[in-house]
Amino acid sequence: MINSEKLSFWYCDNCNRTLNHGEFRYNCTICDDFDYCETCAKTADPPHPHQMVPELAYGRAEKKKYHIKNMKTIIQAAIDKYWDRHCMGTRNVDKENLSIYMDSYSWLTFKTIGDRSMNFGHGLRRLIEPRGYLGICAGNRPEWMITDFACMFQSIISVTIYTMFTGSEIAYVINNTKVTVVVCDKQVLPKFIDLQSQCSSLQHIICMDPITDIISITKHNGISIHYMEDIEKYGSTNQYDCVNTQPTDCFTILYTSGSLAFPKGTIVSENAFRAAFPQQLPSSSSADYIHFSYRPLAWAADRDSIIITFLHGGRTGFSTGDPSRLLEELALVRPSDFAASPNFWNKIYTEFKTSLALLTTCCLPEAKADEEQRLLQQFSKLIPNRCKIITVGGAMVSPIVLDFMKRCFTHCSVDESYGITECGGVTYNNLVEDSLQYRLESVPEMGYTLEDKPFPRGELLTKTTQMFSGYINNPEETRAALTEDGFFRTGDIVELRTCQNGRIDIRVID
Repeated sequence: MINSEKLSFWYCDNCNRTLNHGEFRYNCTICDDFDYCETCAKTADPPHPHQMVPELAYGRAEKKKYHIKNMKTIIQAAIDKYWDRHCMGTRNVDKENLSIYMDSYSWLTFKTIGDRSMNFGHGLRRLIEPRGYLGICAGNRPEWMITDFACMFQSIISVTIYTMFTGSEIAYVINNTKVTVVVCDKQVLPKFIDLQSQCSSLQHIICMDPITDIISITKHNGISIHYMEDIEKYGSTNQYDCVNTQPTDCFTILYTSGSLAFPKGTIVSENAFRAAFPQQLPSSSSADYIHFSYRPLAWAADRDSIIITFLHGGRTGFSTGDPSRLLEELALVRPSDFAASPNFWNKIYTEFKTSLALLTTCCLPEAKADEEQRLLQQFSKLIPNRCKIITVGGAMVSPIVLDFMKRCFTHCSVDESYGITECGGVTYNNLVEDSLQYRLESVPEMGYTLEDKPFPRGELLTKTTQMFSGYINNPEETRAALTEDGFFRTGDIVELRTCQNGRIDIRVID
């Protein structure tokens, strides 16, 4: 759709024409911030030397005043504000052979995501009442977030289930929360079918993919199996009022590792979940913020990143879930930021060291530095030029690896993040988040005390605006995790350092 009365943020680098809102621009995959209009992409002589891919050009969103009071209303406001922008994308496949992936992505607009989420929410009401528990278990894809939004619209409590959980762990999660409906993809559907005899509360399974052959086998075995598209179609003609979740009501259940072999379900209230996001839509949005989703959505980090991107009018490209294609898909999506665990960066560093050793075996000492610089330049291309921030989180990263990242990916800011499922973000680049309350507790049996020199050391105890409300149906673990005054025992040993500007630097050391 082209709106000639509204100009976009972009102009053509060949003819210098400002592109219209809704017009396609052709963006260079190599050059930084370089675009052609469609005409120049087809007729420029000589043609641009690098691959150019079609992306949407758009201008400032219309200014409106939204009455935002909870997650439901802020998601609905974003859908309304950015309705014609690209929102979520998946990698294209060969129409003749669905196992072959193409070097391109297809994108759904905010309106499409909003309509599908609303319709799915209406359809779910045929199967589950507000405040019921619904499990989500699938790879990263738009349907995961559509289900999440549908739950927000109808005040259904989402229970995230990690796809790599064993059958016994999944059965524990379902029985622990009394989940009645599960939304899953075809890859994990057999797990839920096999577990139906162990999970008396489970009544309905909704598959994100077509499953006609499976329905005929299983719908008489005590559980009804549905196709997600059918639920959406039902919801498009059978509509229910949206339901508000109260600030202190349970909003979602996130499962984390437990000390007794089974995962623990952290209860996250509406208030705590919303605290991770802006309380109002940004008054202005960046030209094009892009997120690449590949980390499990059952954990908080990537789910939160998608929602933050969504609220800023940005778009998310989803990985296919094949680890061997990760860097390939990173190059196709070319996100604005990229976050990964230390394990990912350790592998990159190991490959770099191996390559450097092979290249410099016969080099004179004075030539080794030049070879290292050339190799760093080569490895820097693993992170696309459009990416400006890379983040390492989830565990401690070696100072050597961190130094390598900063020397290699000079076009990016290299940041460290530290957060916990039970209380959200704790530090960013080792600096304490503004809303965090914390203290240290000595652990003398491990050799850490508040009197240690030059820095106090001990277990970190925290209290945040994103604080969980306890572990569902697990009072023993809840009591063990919280102090009498409501601080969470992280189990992490840290040392406190005071920066020159007076801010506190927290370093996890054990």
